[in-house]
Amino acid sequence: MLSFPAVHTLTGCLLDLEASADQLGWGRPPFLLLIQDKPSPSAPSSKTRQMTALQIPVNPARVGRYRAGLPDLLLDLATALSADRPVGRPTLSACVDLSLIVDRVAEPTPGLRLLAWAVCYEDVLVESDDLHEIRRVDAVDADGRDYQITRLRGELHPVVFLDEQPGDDKPATRPGLERLVETASRPKPPSRTTD
Repeated sequence: MLSFPAVHTLTGCLLDLEASADQLGWGRPPFLLLIQDKPSPSAPSSKTRQMTALQIPVNPARVGRYRAGLPDLLLDLATALSADRPVGRPTLSACVDLSLIVDRVAEPTPGLRLLAWAVCYEDVLVESDDLHEIRRVDAVDADGRDYQITRLRGELHPVVFLDEQPGDDKPATRPGLERLVETASRPKPPSRTTD
C-alpha cells in the first residue's frame, strides 16, 4: 500500500510530466510513463525511497492500427508483458519499444517496486456543441487509484482529480492501465514462517 507521501510525490511527478508536455506545445504524440521506486542508495534510512520514471514514446501513426487506438494499445501491451515472448508482436513493436519496457520491468534491482503506469495524450472535449482541445494524463497506481490531470488548450493551470475508489465514470484508458499495473507488479516474496 502506498503511503500518503508516496501518493503526493506521484501526483507531483504526474503534474511535472504534464507541465513538460505543455512547454513542448500542442500536437505532440502520446507517451507512456512507467513509474517505479527503489531504496535510495544515498539515504541514511533504508525506508527512504527514490522515484524513477521511464518515458516511453508512442508512434502515433502506428496506434491507428488498433481499432480503439490508445485504449487497445494499452491492453495489447499488458497482454504482451504477461506472455513469455513479448517482442514477437509486430503491431505493438511498431508502436512502442517493447525491449525497453521489458528490460525495465524485469530489472533485478532489490526493492524495486512499481508505483504506477500513466499515459499522456491529447484529446477533444465536446461541451455544449463546442469542441475544445484537451491534454490528459491518466494514471493508475499500484493500489488502484485513478489520477486524472487535464488541461484545456489555453488554460494556465491543469485540473487534478484523484479517485480513491474509481466507479463507472472512468477514462477509456483505465482498463489498459489497470492491466499494466497487474502485469508489471512484482510478486511479493513469500513470508517466512517460523517453526
